Amino acid sequence: MNYIDLIIAIPLVWGVFVGFKNGLIIEVASLAALLLGIFGAIHFSDLTANFLVTSLNVTTQYINLIAFAVTFVGIVILVHLLAKMIDKLVKAVALGFVNRLLGMVFGLIKYAFIISIILVIINAINRNKTFISEEKIENSILYKPLSAFAPGIFPYLDFQEIKKDIKDFKDDKSIPL
Repeated sequence: MNYIDLIIAIPLVWGVFVGFKNGLIIEVASLAALLLGIFGAIHFSDLTANFLVTSLNVTTQYINLIAFAVTFVGIVILVHLLAKMIDKLVKAVALGFVNRLLGMVFGLIKYAFIISIILVIINAINRNKTFISEEKIENSILYKPLSAFAPGIFPYLDFQEIKKDIKDFKDDKSIPL
């Protein structure tokens, strides 16, 4: 175990702690809120823009950007409130400890995934082994398994629709970016 393992282990331990503290429901909801917020804002911000223009007489060249932000924040808040209600229900039926244990596992997986993506980026930058030596990587217990974690999951995720939605959003000339 070397300093690379320590740098990797600290956020993993933090993920376990936060996951246990929040529980599975809140942990999943925080991730879902982000993903649903982005998805919803891409697909429904035009409705928000129409509402802002027609009902509130908001007119600005940034209306689509404002509508995107309002839609995103609104969805995130709704998902968070729903998660809080479900979390209270789970605690009421005495499943709080199970929720916390599962949250701990989910927190570990979530942070491992984030670290894995960071390591993929570091590996791309570190091709000549000038940033991190090959010896340090070889002596690390966590580096190689975590470097392979996210790339091992990517084939099971269908990003084509997401890529198309993001491209369509970026290509929308009415949005000043």
